[in-house]
Formats: sequence, structure tokens, C-alpha cells
Amino acid sequence: MNRLPSRGRYLLVLPMLVYPVFHFIDTPYVAALVPPWIPGRVYWTWFTGATIFAAGLAILFRRQMRLAAALLGLEIFLFCLLMHVPIVFDPANAWVRQIAGREDLAARLDNAFKDLGMSSALFILAGSQSSRWLATRRDPLVAIGRAILAFCIAAFGALHFVYPGFAPGIQPMYRTVAFPLPWGTTWSYITGSFFIVAAAAIAADRRAREAALWLGVVILAFDLLVWVPQFVAAPGALAGNWLKDLGVAGGCWILADALARAPARAP
Repeated sequence: MNRLPSRGRYLLVLPMLVYPVFHFIDTPYVAALVPPWIPGRVYWTWFTGATIFAAGLAILFRRQMRLAAALLGLEIFLFCLLMHVPIVFDPANAWVRQIAGREDLAARLDNAFKDLGMSSALFILAGSQSSRWLATRRDPLVAIGRAILAFCIAAFGALHFVYPGFAPGIQPMYRTVAFPLPWGTTWSYITGSFFIVAAAAIAADRRAREAALWLGVVILAFDLLVWVPQFVAAPGALAGNWLKDLGVAGGCWILADALARAPARAP
């Protein structure tokens, strides 16, 4: 179990290496997701695809990892501000209706927090590479990423109570994604409670390493439990939105690994 946190980097880079491919093989679809008030939508589609993929490779092979993670974390955070904020808060917007018209509020919130959670993971990864963090357990990027991650995990937990009909774990974007175990609603309430408690532990720095470690385990376990049957029925789902869940789980393990390597903070 203690070796799992060191694997968080691999979970985090998976979506960074898969999603950019669609920026180039399905450019019109991805370009339509760029807000219309931003000029050069095709250019930004190609640019973001290339930068996400390049940063993923840099993190995977440990080449300028701190810089790559910080810049990619900022890029995804800007996605959240420029895309997810209007998608969630301005559903009457014509562009929002075009790209998310079939998604209800649950799906929009879920996807927004997934992206925000991945940006937090990248900030934590970048900050944990600094000599300051290894010497004092203090780094502004880790602090920012940790706060955002705790917020996202708490939000995922709350969504289990608002939308208990969805599968537990990091809930899928659609209610039609089935949960294979009985008493699905009970599992949702248990999982939501655990997420909220773990988020509080991370935010308060009380048994934060254990909370982050078990969050990664729980997110990964539920992800496999929910999605493997979907892959068997529809192999095309392998490249779906679920990969972001792995990125968030990876971020939890990255935080656990960083806390294990840094000295204990003085009281």
C-alpha cells in the first residue's frame, strides 16, 4: 500500500496523453468547445492539444517536470474559468446550449470539478518538486493545489447526496452509467460521506496523507467497478470522460507521496 502514492504520476498523465489526440483527429468537435468570443478556435485546439501532450510526456519521463506541471495546471485552470464557469452558470447562452444542451446540471458540475481536480493535482506535483517543499514542507503551489483538491473532493462528496441516483465514486456524467452492486444509493451516501471527511482532513492537515492515499484507492476502485462493464459492452468508452477520474486519483496519491517525503511541519 505504501508504494501506491509513487504511482500517482502515471495515473495523472494518462488523460494528458489520450485527450490531445482528439484535438487533431476530431478538430471541428473540439474547436466548437472553445468559447466563440476567443478568436482562432482551431488554432487554440491544436495549440492546447500539443501543449497538453508535451507536458504529459515531460511529466512521464521527468523532464522539466516542475515547469511542465505548473504550466499545464495553469492551462487547465484557465479552461475551468473560460469554459466551465459559463457552462455551469450561464446555461441559457447559445454556445452553452450548443455544446452542453443535452447535459443536466449534474453532468456540468461533475465535469467542471474533474478538470479543476486535475489542475490541482498538477499544482501539487509542481510544488512537491521544489527544494523548499522537501526542506520545510511549505510551497505556494502545493498550498494552492491542496486547497483546490480539498474543495473538489468535498464537492464530489456533496454531489453524492444531491444526486444519489448516480454511480458512486467520482460520479459519471450520466445517470445511465450503471453501478453493478446492489444498494447503489447506500453506496453513494457512504462514499459521499467519506469524500467529505477526507476533504476536511486534507484541508486541515490532519492525517492528510492517509486521507489522500485512501481517496486514490477508493476513486480508482469505484472507477474500475463502474467502467469495466461499460468497456466490455462498448469498447469506445475507453477514451471517455472517466479518464479524468484517474487524473484526480493520481493527484490524491501525488499529495500522499509529497507528504511522505517532506519533513513533518513544526507545531
